[in-house]
Amino acid sequence: MFASRFNMDEPTRVFLVLSGEHPTLPLAEMRAILDANRIPFKITGSFYKLVEIQAEMEAVKPIAGRGAFIDEVGTEIVHSGPTITEIDDAVKSSDLSRYLPPDESFSVRVLRFGGVSKETSRVKLEGHLGWLIHNITRAKVDLENPQRLFHGLLAGPYFHLGLVAYQRPAGYVASRRPRKRPVFHPSTMTPKLARSMVNLSRAIGGTTFLDPFCGVGGILLEASLLGCEVIGMDALRRMIRGSRRNLKYFQMDPSGLIRGDARNIPVTRVEAMATDPPYGTGASTLKSTTRNILKDFLPEANSALAKAGRLVVASPLGTGTPDIAESAGFRVADRHEVYVHRSLTREILVLEAN
Repeated sequence: MFASRFNMDEPTRVFLVLSGEHPTLPLAEMRAILDANRIPFKITGSFYKLVEIQAEMEAVKPIAGRGAFIDEVGTEIVHSGPTITEIDDAVKSSDLSRYLPPDESFSVRVLRFGGVSKETSRVKLEGHLGWLIHNITRAKVDLENPQRLFHGLLAGPYFHLGLVAYQRPAGYVASRRPRKRPVFHPSTMTPKLARSMVNLSRAIGGTTFLDPFCGVGGILLEASLLGCEVIGMDALRRMIRGSRRNLKYFQMDPSGLIRGDARNIPVTRVEAMATDPPYGTGASTLKSTTRNILKDFLPEANSALAKAGRLVVASPLGTGTPDIAESAGFRVADRHEVYVHRSLTREILVLEAN
């Protein structure tokens, strides 16, 4: 892991605000993206949705938009106790002029994560910080169209002040929702979960990526948008047609779409895979069980993956997929549970090929 090779004389303190939609996926996805892009980092703090790392901001900022669960990235300036006195002392001793010249405008917003420091009013703290930053830098407050945005973050037992470098655009997945696509299938994953699975496979731009149970192309679409060279497979011709239409609608051009059985993969070598094999009433299992499909598919996947390549696979909790994967020669690198509805919880496994 690249985090363990961290070695910088004066690393930048970077903060990331992760989505609170899932307890484990956002942090795992963040780690996978940084590792896959060979960005040295070291986690120095984690407080619910807020994560602090030591890393080079210029390396982190360009890849922030790749994450399904990364909401915000910025440079951390202050890390202090949560009282007004502690915050004042820390802000006054920081080099704010380095981040905000006097001829630029700014605004401050305070967020609270996890119900901490309730005795500190967010609204009052915003006003106080605006006054304090103005007095130190002589920059003007502009609440409508600021050139610089500062976030004060109350998380854990600390206060953090950071300069925002990236924010996820509002409604960024709205146009890619399954029902917004030309071809819909009820078993299709949400774009966020599909993208996080691609990222957990450590795929980056130019990676040869395979989804052996591609359905109507939800995972392929996210991998394509991340710059991968995608190949899709499905046993049903109508699914392949659906994938082609959906990818074309978003102006994505796959390297190949193959009608075929994932238990006999015709592709000799790929660098990453992510897939959601069929299960339940909304998908065709070709008169087999999900467990039997996995028993036949996973050895094939291990053979097709490059050494140390990663397969991210979803299956219903209780299928026994970890044992099947290890029997097929994989190492289980990570595991997550995703509740879907009363009768389905998905188990997301990150598997490393030997």
